[in-house]
Parts: sequence; C-alpha cells; structure tokens
Amino acid sequence: MRAIRRIYFYAIALISFEVVLWGTISLLRTIFAQEVIFPTGSTLARALALILVGVPIFLIHWLWAQRAAANDTDEQASTVRAVFFYLVLLFTLIPLVQNSLALINRSFIETVRLARASALFGGSQTVLDNLIAMLMNGVAAAYFWNILRGVWPVLRDRESFADVRRLYRYTWLAYGLLMVIFGANQAIRFLFLLPGDSIFGAAGRALAINGIALLMVGSPIWLYTWKTCQDALEDALEQGSNLRLGALYLLSLAGVVVTLFSAGFLLDALLRPLLGESTNISQFLQQISSPIAIGLPLAIIWAYYGHWFRQESDSNPEPARRAGIKRLYYYVLAPIGLAAAVTGLALLVSFLIDALLASTQWGDLLRSRLSGALATLLVGLPLWLSAWYRMQSEALAEGEAGDQARKSLVRRIYLYVVIFAAVIGGMVSAVSLVFTLLDAVLGGGSGGNFLVSVLNSLQLLLIFSGLLVYHIVVMRQDGRSAADSLPARYRDFAVLAFEHAESGFGKRLSEAVARQAADLPVAVQAVEQPIAEGAEAAQVVALPADLALNPPEALRLWLNAYQGQRVVVPSPAPGWWWAGGASNRPENQAAQIIRQLADGETPRQGAGLSAWVIVAYVFAGLFAIQLLFILLSIGIALVAGF
Repeated sequence: MRAIRRIYFYAIALISFEVVLWGTISLLRTIFAQEVIFPTGSTLARALALILVGVPIFLIHWLWAQRAAANDTDEQASTVRAVFFYLVLLFTLIPLVQNSLALINRSFIETVRLARASALFGGSQTVLDNLIAMLMNGVAAAYFWNILRGVWPVLRDRESFADVRRLYRYTWLAYGLLMVIFGANQAIRFLFLLPGDSIFGAAGRALAINGIALLMVGSPIWLYTWKTCQDALEDALEQGSNLRLGALYLLSLAGVVVTLFSAGFLLDALLRPLLGESTNISQFLQQISSPIAIGLPLAIIWAYYGHWFRQESDSNPEPARRAGIKRLYYYVLAPIGLAAAVTGLALLVSFLIDALLASTQWGDLLRSRLSGALATLLVGLPLWLSAWYRMQSEALAEGEAGDQARKSLVRRIYLYVVIFAAVIGGMVSAVSLVFTLLDAVLGGGSGGNFLVSVLNSLQLLLIFSGLLVYHIVVMRQDGRSAADSLPARYRDFAVLAFEHAESGFGKRLSEAVARQAADLPVAVQAVEQPIAEGAEAAQVVALPADLALNPPEALRLWLNAYQGQRVVVPSPAPGWWWAGGASNRPENQAAQIIRQLADGETPRQGAGLSAWVIVAYVFAGLFAIQLLFILLSIGIALVAGF
C-alpha cells in the first residue's frame, strides 16, 4: 500500500512539475517573442492555465513527498524517490542540451549564410526560444540537483539510489554516443562529396555544419559520462554490476550487427560495377557513402566496447558464469549470421534458376539480384561460421566445460529456434511446391513459369530440410554426449540426507533428486541411528530445517567437522516462519540445487531467472517471431504469385 501511494505522489509531482516548467517557458517565449508585438489571448491563456493548474498540484504532492522523506528513512531511500530525482534531471538536462545543440547548429548555419531550414536542429526556433528553455531547465535542474546532493550523505541504504544512478549514467552515455555517431555519419557523408562540386553547395555545407554541431555537443557528454562510469568502478556499489555488463554487451552487439549489415550494402555497391553496371565516380561514391558513414562509426564502437566487454566478462570470478556470458554473445550472433547466409544462398540459387531457365535477359534486374545475393551470403556465412565454430568447439570439448556448454539453456534455445524456423520454412516451401504442381495438373495458370516455380520452391525446401537435419543431428549428439558423461559424474557425487526416522523426508528428497538426475545417489541417515562411517565423504549433505535449527548433539558435532556443501530444506517448525515463504514441495528446489552442485554450478538462491537468461529469451523470441513472419510472407508471396 505504501509503495502504491509513493508511486502516485511522485508520479503526479513529476507530471505537474513538467506542466509548470513548460507552461512557464511558453509564457516567457510568448512575452519576449520579437516577431509578435501583441501576443494573442489564446497563447497567453494556454500558458497561464498550465501554470495556474500545475503549481498547486505540484506543491501539494512534492511537499508531501519531502515531508514523508524527512520523517521516514525508508521513504528517503526508496527506489521510487531515486527514480523521481534522476528522471527530473533527465527531463530538464536533456532539453537544455537539445536547445544548446539547436542554438549552435543554427548559429553555424547562419554564419555560412544558409537557410535556417538547413539546420538539423532548431531550424524553426529563435535564439530567445533556446535561451529561455535553457535558463528555465537549468534552474530547475540545479534545484533538484542540490536536493539530491543533500540526500546522498544521509542515506542509510544507498543500494536503490546507486542502481538508479547507474542507469541514469548509462542513459547519458547512450545519448552522447548517439550524437557522436550521427555527427560522424554527417561528417563522413560530407567527405564523400569532396571530389565533386557538391562540397561548395548548400547540401554539402549543411552536412558539414550539422555534423560538427553534433560532434561538438555529443563528444563532451559521451567522454565525460564514460569517464564517470569508469571512475565509478572504484566504488564497491559499482563493482560487478550486471547493468554495466549488459550495457557493454548491447553496445558491442549493436556495433557488430550494424557494421555487418553496412558491410553487406557496401559489398552490394562494390559488386555491381564488377558485374558490368555502368556508373560514374560520383554515383559510385554516393552509393558507398551511406553504408560507410553508418558502418565505420559503429565498427569503432564494436571494437572499443567489444574490448571492454571481453575484459569485463573475463574478470568474472565464476568460470561457469564467465563462459555463459560469452556463450550468450555468440548465440545471438549465430542466428543473425545463419539467417543472412540462408537468405543469401536462397537468393543465389533463385538467381541461377531464373538466369538459366527464365526468359529474363541479363541486365540491371539480374545484376542487382546477383550482387544482393552474393553480398548477403558473403556477410552472413562468415559471421555464422565464426560464431558457430566457437560454440560447437566448446560443446564438443571433453570434461566439465563441454558438459556445461552442451546443456546450457541458451544453446538449447538456439537449436530449438533454428529447428522451429526450419520446420516452418520447410512447410511453407512444401505448400508452395504442392500448390504449383496441383495447379498445373488442374489446369491453372502456371504457364511457362511452371518449371521455374517448381525449382524455386524445391530449392527452398531442400535448404530448410538441410538446415533441419543438421541441427537435429547436433541436438542428438549433445544428448548422446550428455548421456555418456553425466551419469559417470553423478555416480561419483554422493548425497547424504539426514532425517527423523519415519518422517519421509529422505524418500521425498530421493524421488525429487531422481527426477532431476536419475544417476545421483542419495543415502538416507536417520538421526536416531549412529552416523555411518565414511559419511563425511559425501559432497552434499541435505537436512530439513527443523534438524538444522535444533540438531542432536551427535549431528551438531558431525556438522561442525563436515567440510562439504550443506543444503537446508524448509520444513514446518513450531515458532519458526520463513521470510519469503516456502513452496509446497521444497524438496524439488533442494533437488535442483543438488543437481546444480553436481554439475559444478553455483546455485543462485531466490534469484529466479537471471538477467542473462531473460535476455536470451527476449532475443530468441524476437528472432523467432521475425523469422516466422518472413517465412510466412515468402510462402504467401509464392502461392499468391506476387
């Protein structure tokens, strides 16, 4: 209830604050507008209405929030309060930066005597418009920044504020980096105008000015924010941050994906003249300027943040988690490369069929199809082979590392997604093939394109069938390897379960462990009986919570000397209540922990799905949905004939 109330008050305070702020900016812009001597009544009324309605609502909710924080340390350190402060800073400082960018961009444009409309930002604004917005947003940001500076020293629990501040910093990092990327894009496109006369034209000068303005504003923001993020690693709250690792992962992944797609378009532009397309140097430079202008900045991002991502992942102290992070990276790249390779191969075979059998003459249409197919194949196939070779080599390795790789969740997701796509693609191409054959038998309108249509459908069916067979074979190999290696490991991993005689705990745990891993041996020891000799050799000891809380003297002494892992299973005990509750079958959770220990993993109690598993699910789902729609579109187009 308190959390809902807190969200309500801070949400209303944030919205009403923005209403008052922009109402004030609108009022000042109207009053000081140079081109409007007598402002209309409606513009003044609108600005005054925003202020008169927003001010009391903001004061009521903001003063309540301040009073609650002053009287309650939990309110003061709440995540909602932290989110409010950092959102206010974003909502005031970003407009300040944008208006500064508009002012600089437009001033440069006017300096070289170009039309205001040539400015990428602020072409329809005036200097006064920008200055008023900068002043009011700056004053508001300073007010809340001073309050926030006073909050940090008195916080007893800084974790929530540290988490939100970390997200705030990486938001600024992405914002500054985007400006740098787009500024570099404009500058590189301008450089490709150098050999021609366009450099002295309005378009060329506008490209240069817009790029310079973006780089002037974005570079300091990016450099300062990145330095802040790097310096923050000295703080214990920042070390081992999943958000930092995720940000580096996404920056590296975005860099490699955009770079490779740009490389595909660049290859297409380079192949066309080699295949006989007539073009002049100006047209050729124009064709390659866009992919280079997009791909080159992202390639630098890929190289730079890829280095930091590898360094961050390699520094993880847990080998299994370190391998899992790299595994996720390559299993996201692999389906992208595979989809591009399959598409390029299908387009290439389709081109060959049409070129050899159809009446289409060699020309711009076939040339563009061939260059597009080759470019897609040459980009996608190396990407898939590179990522898949690493992951397949890891999965084929002997020992614990190979076992972990073969049974990893992200590998199974990848294999099932590819198999799913191959089945759907094969089904669509089979439907198209059967439709074409039946349509011809029943007197349909296939005409002279009958053989071409049949071969195109057949080649898609063969490609998807090969894809399906290969990945099914890989999955079966994983299963056979697991069946050969895991039982031997499990048989050497002894589990000892303590129980009260006739309580049934040992039987329930043994059954739960058998469902997780049938070869894991579980020995049951009644505490009323003498502890068997050699029991200390067990790798894991499991015992119900009532025994853990109040063990008999013999068991207590034995546990004090025991050096292995202990798993405590929640169980009802008079006067004891488990924070967070317990499931109906806690033995199942205990069995999962035991199986993870046997596999060499570090159990993460109460964490649920890790952030990386969620990311894997999201990527897999998006890839599957996108691929499904592509395949269905191809099938519909083949059947419908368009």
